[in-house]
Amino acid sequence: MKVTSILGSPHTHGNTATVLNELERPFKEKGYEVVRYCLGSSDIHYCLGCKSCYENGKCVQNDDVEAIVESMLESVLVIVASPSYWGDVTGQMKVFIDRCTPYCNVRYTELLSESIIKGVAVAVRAGRNKEENENLVNTIEHFLGHLNIPLISNFTAESVDKAEDLMENPKIIENAYTCGKNIVALLEGLQE
Repeated sequence: MKVTSILGSPHTHGNTATVLNELERPFKEKGYEVVRYCLGSSDIHYCLGCKSCYENGKCVQNDDVEAIVESMLESVLVIVASPSYWGDVTGQMKVFIDRCTPYCNVRYTELLSESIIKGVAVAVRAGRNKEENENLVNTIEHFLGHLNIPLISNFTAESVDKAEDLMENPKIIENAYTCGKNIVALLEGLQE
C-alpha cells in the first residue's frame, strides 16, 4: 500500500520535514511504500486563472502537479504538511492547492469521487499559539475535502523555529512517531 506525503516547506530537510520523517516512519516499518514530494524543490507554476480546466478538467500547464496528483490517486493515505508562514500554509502549498482546481469536487471532473483515500494534516510553527496551527489544519482539511479525501488525523507542533528546538524538545519527535503509529492502526482497522 502507498502513502503520499506532500511537504509544503521550501526546505527539504527542515523542521517540518523532520517531523514528517517521524510520522512516516511507522508506515515504512509496516512495509508501506512512502513517496514524498517537497513542493519547494518541485516544478509547480502559479495558477493562470484561465479557467480552461473548467471546460476540459485539465490544466494547460505541464509541470509536477499531475505526477503528484497521480501519486495521491494511487495511495491509501495522503499526508499534507506545512510550516506556518504568517499563520497559514506556505506560498508553495497555496500554489499547489490552487493548481488542484481541475480535481476539485465542485468541477465536473471529480476524479476522486469514489476514493477510499484518507488524509492527514501536519502543521509546524515557531510560535507557541496552537490556535494558529489550527488555521493550517483547517486550510489543509478544506483542500482535501474538495478532493473528497476526509481528514482522519492531524499533528501540530509549536515552538519550533530552529533545528535546535526539535533537539531540545524530543517529545515532539516522539509524539509524531506515536501519531504515525496510531494512524497506521486506524487505517488497518478501516481496511478490515
